[in-house]
Amino acid sequence: MRSPQSLRRNDRGATMLEFSLVAFPILLLIMGTLEIGFIYWGTKELENATGTGARFVRTGQAQQDNWSSSNLKVEICRRTSILYDCATKLRIDVVSAASFTAFAPAAPLDDAGNLKSDASFSYSPGGRNDVVLVRSFYPWTRLLGGSYLMRAAVPVRNEPF
Repeated sequence: MRSPQSLRRNDRGATMLEFSLVAFPILLLIMGTLEIGFIYWGTKELENATGTGARFVRTGQAQQDNWSSSNLKVEICRRTSILYDCATKLRIDVVSAASFTAFAPAAPLDDAGNLKSDASFSYSPGGRNDVVLVRSFYPWTRLLGGSYLMRAAVPVRNEPF
């Protein structure tokens, strides 16, 4: 049996103890930084892809080819790489109106805070010179648990196609 005085002078394992105290906060900081980077990347991809989808509506291609919301969703998802299972998780809402001030878009979340189903969103690409709001929503699953709702919105005025 060792005496307490000999244990006080023994510094074996001190480095391991110091590392264990510092490792968790550093790893948490690294994971948080990666998470913020992935969310930023995914949001920028979603915004760019939604802008491209809105261009299909604005130029009349979606209307002339009789696209449904699923066709527009496929085109948006084709332009993303980090959004996992995009075709299943992505929700799009296309609303048309006579002017930019006439929009009354529905809330994307239900009363429980969950993203609504595809059937809850509308698809009305409008006609010539109509104002259209194209919105997309993607529920991002966080690395450290929970979820974050990525959203993008692009208001456009249709061309006289």
